[in-house]
Formats: sequence, structure tokens, C-alpha cells
Amino acid sequence: MFQDKKLYLTITLITLLLALLACSREEEKPQKIIEKQRNNDKIKVNHRDKENIKNQQKLADPIIVKTPNYTYTMLKKQLIKLEQNYNNYLQLSSIGKSVQGRKLYLLKVGTGKEKIGVIGGVHGREGITSLLTLKLAEDYIRVMIRGAKINNYNLTEILKKTSFYFIPMLNPDGVEIAINGIKKLDNKEFYLVANQNSSDFKRWKANAHGVDLNKQFKANWQELKAEKRPHFAHYKGPSPESEPESKALADLTRQEEFDAVVAFHSSGDVIYWYYNQAEESYQRDYQLAKALSAKNGYRIVKAKESDKVAAGYKDWFIKKFHRPGFTIEIGSEINEKPLPSYELAKYFQENREVLLELALLINTN
Repeated sequence: MFQDKKLYLTITLITLLLALLACSREEEKPQKIIEKQRNNDKIKVNHRDKENIKNQQKLADPIIVKTPNYTYTMLKKQLIKLEQNYNNYLQLSSIGKSVQGRKLYLLKVGTGKEKIGVIGGVHGREGITSLLTLKLAEDYIRVMIRGAKINNYNLTEILKKTSFYFIPMLNPDGVEIAINGIKKLDNKEFYLVANQNSSDFKRWKANAHGVDLNKQFKANWQELKAEKRPHFAHYKGPSPESEPESKALADLTRQEEFDAVVAFHSSGDVIYWYYNQAEESYQRDYQLAKALSAKNGYRIVKAKESDKVAAGYKDWFIKKFHRPGFTIEIGSEINEKPLPSYELAKYFQENREVLLELALLINTN
């Protein structure tokens, strides 16, 4: 009897111990699940932190800053950095090559169906406009990444509806000549004659053939009075689009059929918008010019002051597509030399909202 009782107590004790052990294991399971979830949450948080840090690093310092004696080589280095930093927000390509084999870069920002062409560096001595177009492109990307706004302009929304096609340097050969002269070029006599026998090439506007690229388009080209032979500024070439640079820009424009175009030039602080438009287009384009002028403070060139025969890019665009085209001349000082790079911040602030306003108005219409 005693032994039966002892056996009973032993079995009971073992049973209790097993039950306690089972309970402790059951309690452990949710705890382990909780710990595992916490670890997963930590991983997610760390991943988000890394992404945030990565974006902050991208936004730490802008790539496009004032750059004295700006050349094609500098532009190329900056474009490579832009692509590395913002590869998810832009598309970098080329629309062709210059006379001397330099790439004519195209930087596309935005994914919208409305298309705006933005052209810089058309004339050799106007390399500052190349810097300006790139600075605008980078600024829009940086603001969008931060989820911020420029005043009331929501960059995320604008870039969903609009695609900007930046051609920052249409005339890389001319820019090189204006900055570095002709020491490294063959046929120096050709360039000296085209430059009226002056060894100072800072005023050079033409491409490497001595052709003014803004007199190369099929907008009354035949009637346009110009120099009869290669010249630093005023030769229209043997035929419209005879130059690889003007042909590449015209081909891109025909392919994309932009809704509007803006070409930055220097100088004068003025906006050209008129080219023999019919009444309906006239009123539309004039109102758009007024809206852009309200943003940068530049004077609108009156229709009666505008050339009726010009063969410029915006002239051809208006004539062929019956859509708004603008030439915006930055820099108040009018001379035949490159504008100073230290004024980049001023030109940028003046024109920061111009393209955004145009995008909103084009989308509204």
C-alpha cells in the first residue's frame, strides 16, 4: 500500500513537471514570434534609413554650380555625375554628333505626355545657357526627390504630366572655340578669316563650319539676308539644316512633336515669342509670353519689333507646328563676350519657375 502510494505520488509529480514544461514552451512561442517580428521591423527600418541616407547623400550638394570657362569637357563630366546620382529620375542619351564629333546630349526629365523642348548652347559664346539648362534640370529632380515644392509648383505632379527634353549644348564645337580659341585646330587660316582676322575668339557664335545654327531652319531661310561665307556670327550656311547640329535638333523636334519649346540665349533680358502667327495663335502665344515675363521679369519683345524673316529654331517651330515657341535672352548686359559664370545663380533664380509655369499652362490648355 505504501509502495503504491509512493508510485502514485511519483507519477503525479512527473505529470505536473511535464505539464509545467509544456506550458513554458507554449509561452515561449509567442515571445519568439514577437522577437522575430521585432527583428524584421528593425531590418525594414534599417532599409528605409539606408534609402533615406542614400537620398540625402544625393541631395547634399548640387552638381551644377558656377563653372568658369565652361566647356564641353566639363559638361560631359557633369552629365555623367547627374546620371550616377539621379539615374532613376532622368534619361541621358544623344541626338547626334557635332561637326568635330562631339556628342549632342539629350537629358529627359519627367514622364508626362506633354513635351517641352529646352535648348541651350546654340551659340558658341553662350555656354552659360548650357549651365543654366542643366541647373534647372537638376533642381527639378532634387525638389521632386524631397517631395517638396517650388512655391506652389508641385514637381511630382508636374513631372507626371510633362516631359522636359533638355538639349544643354547644341553647339559644343563653338563653345570650345569661344573658350579655348583655335590653337588645337587645323586650318587656322579658315577660322581667322571667319573671325575677321581677329585672334580673340570670345565672340564666336558659329559652329566649326562657321555657320550660325540659329539661322539654319526652314522659316523663310531663302529670304534671310546673311553673310555670304563662313563667319563668326552671321552665316546661314549653304542650305537649311546643312549642319549636323541643326539637323539633329530638327529631327528630334519632328520626332517628338513638342507642345512648346524654349531656347535660352544671351543677352538682353527679353522674351521673343512672335513669328507671323495667325490671330488665334497670336493671342495664345502672347498670353503665354506675358505669363513667362511675370516670372522672370524680362521684357516681351513686341510683334512689330520682331523679325518677319529669321530662320531661327523657335521661328521654324512656330511656323511648322503652329505651337508656342520662345527665345529667352538672359543677361542684361549686351556685348559680344560670354556672360560671367558668377551670375549663374541670378539667371537661375530669374528663370526657375518659367518652365514650370509653361508646363502648367500647356497642360491646362
